[in-house]
Amino acid sequence: MFRIVLVLVALTTLASTERVCDDGWVPYNNQCYLFSSRVDIFPNAMAMCSGKGSNLVEVRTAEEEAWICLQSLIRRFTILWIGLTDVVNQNKYVYPSSGRKPIYTNWDRGQPEIGKKEDCAALQTFGNRKWHDYPCNRKMHYICKKPAKHYE
Repeated sequence: MFRIVLVLVALTTLASTERVCDDGWVPYNNQCYLFSSRVDIFPNAMAMCSGKGSNLVEVRTAEEEAWICLQSLIRRFTILWIGLTDVVNQNKYVYPSSGRKPIYTNWDRGQPEIGKKEDCAALQTFGNRKWHDYPCNRKMHYICKKPAKHYE
């Protein structure tokens, strides 16, 4: 009898701490991702994400990056903006949404290129799945990310 009660308590607890995403957002690891079907320049992509209460994606692990690549390829996105830039301080890439340096990077050989007008980072979701820097005025797909809503 005690085991049945314990299982019921555990199930009730799990049900009462559900995390969900808004319509159109894809859940992964307690986060919600919006894969934009349109392309835009980096500053506009940042603004679009901000307007939705989110930020351009901050890739924090190789596992998250692999999941993003898979989801992007399903949508036929081959390259997309990630929220990393050195526009404020040349060759010092940070996430503008948090001001933090990345805790995980996956730059391709020779990247980021120093001294060029390529200040915004993008993830190539095909081939070697590496990061490259590009001019911020190039139009690309992008992903917004925000924490999943917590419901009790």
